[in-house]
Amino acid sequence: MNSFVKSTVCLVTGFLFVGSNCLIAQSNAASSSPDRIILNLTATGTNSVAVSWRTDTLVEKGICEWQLSPQGPVDSENTRQVVANTQQLVYTYSNEPAIHAKQHSCTLKDLAPGKSYIYRVGDGTNYSEWLEFSLPAEDQEAFSFLYFGDPQTSLKSQWSRVVRRAYQQVPRAAFMIYAGDLINRAGKDREWQEWFEAGRFIFSSTPQLMTPGNHDYDYRTLDPHWRAQFELPKNGPKGLEETCFFIDYKNLRLISIDSAAGDELDDENGWEMQSQVAWLDSVLANTESEWIILTTHLPFYSPKASRDNASLRKHFQPLIEKYGVDLVLSGHDHSYGRGMASDSSNPLHQPVYVVSVSGPKMYEAGDKDWMKRKGSKVQLFQKITIAPGKLNFEAYTANGELFDHFQLRKVDGQTELLD
Repeated sequence: MNSFVKSTVCLVTGFLFVGSNCLIAQSNAASSSPDRIILNLTATGTNSVAVSWRTDTLVEKGICEWQLSPQGPVDSENTRQVVANTQQLVYTYSNEPAIHAKQHSCTLKDLAPGKSYIYRVGDGTNYSEWLEFSLPAEDQEAFSFLYFGDPQTSLKSQWSRVVRRAYQQVPRAAFMIYAGDLINRAGKDREWQEWFEAGRFIFSSTPQLMTPGNHDYDYRTLDPHWRAQFELPKNGPKGLEETCFFIDYKNLRLISIDSAAGDELDDENGWEMQSQVAWLDSVLANTESEWIILTTHLPFYSPKASRDNASLRKHFQPLIEKYGVDLVLSGHDHSYGRGMASDSSNPLHQPVYVVSVSGPKMYEAGDKDWMKRKGSKVQLFQKITIAPGKLNFEAYTANGELFDHFQLRKVDGQTELLD
């Protein structure tokens, strides 16, 4: 066998070719056993959930089996099955060995609100363990979810403790959302391996929702992992599916704006900006949800002294204030800032703006008037609890200490801040 053939076999089977031998196993190589299993919220989160996972290229098809969570052993007679959509990909980055993989995804539909389900993924022979998730009831019972600013760096070694502490503290979180920069270098599969290792079974049992950041793009090109390994709503503007979208979850409309598209929306006349402004106007005008939360990577108001995103405010803030968005969650600036502000001299409504960071990459928070609370050199996760007429916000440090909190209440249709 010549060296080229040996090299090809090594890559397919998950080994790094060194000299004339397959010597080093690639820790991020795919295999016949499913890995990187993740749940994503669908556009309507009460009766369906999306599932994605990865295998090597020798696996012919992906299968997901599921059933209502039993009190005891799995009952094969009650198991339903769906064949996943499968695509074969080659991930390349710089001079690192290429990763050959198949990405599988499917949506489990017609699920019963308020019920728990178990599922497993595989190919008919090799399967994952049985995993469990719960759906929200359709009533007005309170629910909590978790929000993270940029994970980005030292994902396995340091960010892992934040996401695991958050899960430990809020084990029944309805879902988790991320305000961008999930990894540091777009397209680098080793970093995605660390991200999935940090979350492990959490990602496969708690639905995830993510807004891309500038580090999830390589200039104007979205990381090829994004749409392959996540199954996010496709109800945004054409060309921005799965990065700009909205979901309805009980009495909440949650909206993702892709502020990292188009080199961070630096072209005010570009289609990324104009299409999202028109889309957001329609999405906000056509909702009856009691609460509206918007996520975007770039903050409307930056905690960092040298940064400002006036163009973002110019184009999106009039809509946010017109339609009464309650909360805007962001990342990017690797510090904490929270407050209310407006560029309008007479705003009809002001949301609460929050900027946060969950990874260990840190910047200093500046001294800016808009911030009621700020923090530097602190890794955080946020628990947000929504009940009829009430939203409770709590920010916690990596070791579980309460760092900031406030409450929003609806009074005669208006949002009132209790600080």
